[in-house]
Amino acid sequence: MDIVIVIIEILVAIVWIQQGVVRYVFWENGRPGGGFVPVIFAVIVLAAALAILIKVVFGKNKKETYVFQPSAFMPVVAAVLGGFMLQVGGIGFSVFLFTSIWMRFLSKYSWVKTLITSAIFTFFIYGIFRMWLRVPFPQGFIFQLF
Repeated sequence: MDIVIVIIEILVAIVWIQQGVVRYVFWENGRPGGGFVPVIFAVIVLAAALAILIKVVFGKNKKETYVFQPSAFMPVVAAVLGGFMLQVGGIGFSVFLFTSIWMRFLSKYSWVKTLITSAIFTFFIYGIFRMWLRVPFPQGFIFQLF
C-alpha cells in the first residue's frame, strides 16, 4: 500500500512541475515567474516521495506486515486538493484554506488559533515570496473574474 501512495505523490508532483513550468511560467524576463514557487514545492515533494519509494522497494524489512490506515492517504488528498484550489483560488487562498483545514480538522486546534495561525502563515508566505522576492503568484480563475 505504501508504494501506491508514493506513486500517487510522485504523479501529483510531476503535474505540479508541469503546470508551474508550462502554464504559470517558471522564469521570465530574468526573474522568477508565477510557476516558480509551485515548482520548488513540487521538486521537494518529488524528492521526498522518491526517497520513500527507494526505502520501500529496497528496504531491509520487506517482510513486515502493514495494517492499512486511511490516514496515510491524507497527504495525497491534501496535495490533490491543494492543486485544485490553486487553480480555483490562487496561491494565497489555497495556503490559507489548506492550513486552516489541516489545523482544525487534523490537528484539532480551536477555531481562533486556527484562523490566527493560518492568517499569519499566509501573510508570511505572501511577504517573503511576493513582496520581498517579487515572485508573481498564480491567481485562480475566481480572482481573474474581477
